[in-house]
Amino acid sequence: MKKSILSLVLVLALVLGFSGCSGKQEKVKEYKSSADFAELGLSLEAPEGASEQTYGVVESKHDGEDLNIAQIVYTYEGISCTLRTANLTSYNVSGYDENKASSEEQYDLNVGDYSSQIRVMQVEGMYVAIWFLGEHSYSLSAKTDDPITFTSCAIDAANANVPSAAAVVTTAPVSE
Repeated sequence: MKKSILSLVLVLALVLGFSGCSGKQEKVKEYKSSADFAELGLSLEAPEGASEQTYGVVESKHDGEDLNIAQIVYTYEGISCTLRTANLTSYNVSGYDENKASSEEQYDLNVGDYSSQIRVMQVEGMYVAIWFLGEHSYSLSAKTDDPITFTSCAIDAANANVPSAAAVVTTAPVSE
């Protein structure tokens, strides 16, 4: 009987231990549309042509303070994408650890009076793009085997979220 209980405890410990290895769990509050983000002082739009859009806010912490990250999950160019933003500059809102990137490309991002870089990385089997415009951090993540289409999706997502006083986003590879 003792062996059975001990075996059961070991199996439960392994199951619970492995369930925590699948990535951090995020609490997401569902919203009906992107217009609902305004109550949090956030603005986020999927690119034109995106389908199957769902909206939410990831409730997180940054430096001990509550942080709301607006999120839209949608399909674009045949890829399921997760687009995020928060009212912080230079903060990775993707939920992926950029230090674990197995590859990275950088592109200059020029938007009206804004100049930044868009970083496209492969992290934990996902493609992740991170960029900053004004006082906002953005990210796009997707599981795909097509980095060129993903980069195009990230540029289109950046274009869809240009601050109203800015022009269209243009990009160019960063010279090494």
